[in-house]
Amino acid sequence: MKKIIYTTIILIIGLFLFVEFKDSIYPGRTMTGTYVKIGDTVIDVEIADEMEERWQGLSNRESLGEESGMLFIFPKKQVQNFWMKDMNFPLDMIWIADDTIMKMDENLPPAGEHPDATYSSVHPVNYVLEVNAGFAAGHGIKAGDRIEYHLKDN
Repeated sequence: MKKIIYTTIILIIGLFLFVEFKDSIYPGRTMTGTYVKIGDTVIDVEIADEMEERWQGLSNRESLGEESGMLFIFPKKQVQNFWMKDMNFPLDMIWIADDTIMKMDENLPPAGEHPDATYSSVHPVNYVLEVNAGFAAGHGIKAGDRIEYHLKDN
């Protein structure tokens, strides 16, 4: 009986310590949400895995959180093309095949209602991560880096 009581007390203390100190592991993170990790960099992500969500993307938004991004998930690997239609802020686009960054397009300017430029993955990819312009350089993210996915089921 004493063993059960001690075990219960240790579990309660452990849970308390985890809740109390989890923010020091990943500051500002809930650790229960949806995020990706590149090296030591954790990025909270919104998922765009339906055609309508991918088409809309971050268009018409005023901003994106500092440590946030949008992860576009495609059903199969293929060359992907994006534009900056109706964007209000510049972005970095990170092109990903499975768990490896293939290419990055950085500091892409917003293009308004009639964009002239499109951006291509060049290589087949099944993920694209959009983050604020300068985020990749500021965190030392580069082609060849590995990405870990922590995607919460909807």
